[in-house]
Amino acid sequence: MILRASSYALLFAILAFLYKHFNVDFAITDFKNFTDALLAVSGMVFTLMGIWIAFLYPNALSRIIDPKKIETVDFSKSLSETRRLESIVGSVLKSGIAVVIVLFIFLTKVILSRLPFYAAHILIFKSIALSTVTVLSFLQLEAVLSVVLANIMFINDLHRRREERQADDDL
Repeated sequence: MILRASSYALLFAILAFLYKHFNVDFAITDFKNFTDALLAVSGMVFTLMGIWIAFLYPNALSRIIDPKKIETVDFSKSLSETRRLESIVGSVLKSGIAVVIVLFIFLTKVILSRLPFYAAHILIFKSIALSTVTVLSFLQLEAVLSVVLANIMFINDLHRRREERQADDDL
């Protein structure tokens, strides 16, 4: 976890430096269009995986409502179940982080855009914003791939269980 966060921080720093060094400039409308798409993907992943968690792991949802009612789920027998749940929850968290950071970027723009300091250093702020959104894109891509992997694992488990039932019926 710390290694992954460190790699994202390093990627951010490298991108911010490169964008500033090469004077990468962009129109705010292009930036907004891209962040709108990023927010849409984040919202989809967040919503769909939240539904998956509620459907597949209702005890996890029960804990939110009443922590005393939770029955401890034992995943020790099935490592694939643990990995699937980790993947789904990780995707939800990554999507939530992406949404919060994009909102923070736009709030920062609204607050700082009328200050003389912002106008004097606009390329630095744009480099930071663009590198942040680039890193968030990688984060969101990782979340989407986790969703795909979780669904593949689910389908594989369904087929394996069906085959096991058929084998049991044949005996």
